[in-house]
Amino acid sequence: MRSVTGEELAFKKAKRRWTLFFTLVVVTLVSVLSLLIFVLALRLEGRAEIIELNRIADRIESRIGRPPAVGVERMIRNYPGNLDIFTSEDEILEFVTPSGEILLQLGGAIISDIPIAEGTSRVKAIDYGESEHEYTVLTREIRGIAGQPVFFLRVGKSTEGLSDGLKSLLFSLLLLVLMVAVISWVAGMTLARYVLTPLKESYERLQRFTADASHELKTPLTILRLGVDMLKERKLEKESMEKIDMIDGATRSMQNVVNKLLLLARVQNEKKLEIAPEDVELGVFLAELKEYHRPLAESRGVRILVESRDDVVLKTSSDDLKVAVAAILENAIKFTEENSDVTINAFESEGFALIQISDLGSGVADSEKERVFERFYKTDESHNSPGSGLGLSIAREIIGSLGGEITVRNHVDGGSTFEIRIPLRKHK
Repeated sequence: MRSVTGEELAFKKAKRRWTLFFTLVVVTLVSVLSLLIFVLALRLEGRAEIIELNRIADRIESRIGRPPAVGVERMIRNYPGNLDIFTSEDEILEFVTPSGEILLQLGGAIISDIPIAEGTSRVKAIDYGESEHEYTVLTREIRGIAGQPVFFLRVGKSTEGLSDGLKSLLFSLLLLVLMVAVISWVAGMTLARYVLTPLKESYERLQRFTADASHELKTPLTILRLGVDMLKERKLEKESMEKIDMIDGATRSMQNVVNKLLLLARVQNEKKLEIAPEDVELGVFLAELKEYHRPLAESRGVRILVESRDDVVLKTSSDDLKVAVAAILENAIKFTEENSDVTINAFESEGFALIQISDLGSGVADSEKERVFERFYKTDESHNSPGSGLGLSIAREIIGSLGGEITVRNHVDGGSTFEIRIPLRKHK
């Protein structure tokens, strides 16, 4: 099984975020441009409708000519058969006197109030099928032979729904946005790889330097420790012994940091190796871990409580899992309240093995929930406490290499819970 380190996962997340950001920016710009084009097309179609209504009104007016001032109603009613050629299914015609009397209606009846004056209006009308629709209506004044207003001609066209041209345009714009989204995602992935690859290579060089430096420091520190141990066996003055103890403490602390850096380098390099998984019974595993950490817990008056089902079996690297869980458990024991409890829960949920380690400390601030997993990072509360700040970083790297993840959340009444999620695998 090929493992994946936390840094590799971080670079993958950064790559996805960059790609998503690039895609959103490009798609947003194209969508806004497409919307502007569609709105412009709507306005142009609205103008085209008014031009078409004026054209129909011109044809009808030329057909009627200059009507006399008297006998208008009789004249209009003689025209329906001829005027039908000017209306289609989505159009209406009305002839109205200056007093508001309707002389003739074709195509439907306008039910909205319209001023008896020239201009355009948006109205509602009922067609012959008694269906109500919205129309754009053009009102034109028809004058008689003497130039006096004889009646008003109203020509209307349905505005409901989109025309075939607008439907085709809308479909084309939506297809364009979809194509741009796909192309932007591919281009974003390529750009992200181009931008992040040098950073990743620099980070890997830094990792190699850290590992090499740690290897180089390990031997001198071991020799220094041996020399200090030999000096401590001699009978020296009290002042000299105090200085030797200081050197011994500093050497042990540095050796601990070097060992953790070497462990971190090993975990990160395991992405190139094949991990041989083994069956780990979480109940037995956590019981052994509890006994190992009992002296540390008792030194602070802390009880370790383990709640685990015996039938939860995880197929993974036992040694690596032990290092990761131990790092989190030690952190919980260190920062929980004195004379309190640290609880370990282990159970199975939705194809994952979950290990939850809860303490009653001050919790982790929201702004630090990601940073606590960084190398050498310490919160304000832990600055004066012993430790290198590498434990949680190592734990995250190991759990990441095992295909899992670590998250942290706070309790309402104080304290925090670190949760390890590792996918379960079938046992042979």
